[in-house]
Amino acid sequence: MPSHRTTAETPLGVAIPDTATHVGLRIGDVASRAGVSTRTLRYYEELGLLQPSGRTLGGERRYEAEDLAKLGRIIELKKLVGMNLEEVKAFLASEDRLMQLRADYRAHRDESTDAARKHQRAILEEAVALRSALVDQLDATSARVKGFRSQIHTEAERCRRLLDELG
Repeated sequence: MPSHRTTAETPLGVAIPDTATHVGLRIGDVASRAGVSTRTLRYYEELGLLQPSGRTLGGERRYEAEDLAKLGRIIELKKLVGMNLEEVKAFLASEDRLMQLRADYRAHRDESTDAARKHQRAILEEAVALRSALVDQLDATSARVKGFRSQIHTEAERCRRLLDELG
């Protein structure tokens, strides 16, 4: 019987058992741990947000630690930040590109030729642009949430005034 000791947690506390990196977790296990439905996971896969790391010979999805971390990030961006799925997808794509840029920069950081320096500069310029775009995206989402909050607050104040008028 496999051990289910937790080796890590995703941003929203989705436990990742140590077996997740060896045989993977079934879709139902992932769904229950993350507090979502299996249908949600399939929908995320359909949208290209979350792909299982593998499948069994019978076609069952298998999720590993990286998949659970990504699912935690999706949930975090949706619930805590207030992004819609389209925004989440764009945000994750930018983060994936930043990871590629980081790896590329590290692979060439000890090179000191002019061509290498030019390449490093291009990497850093792209990283700055991506991070700035992510900040802009977060600001836009935050502004939408603040606008919604303001609308609710205004309506609550209107109800208070009506209550006061009633005596």
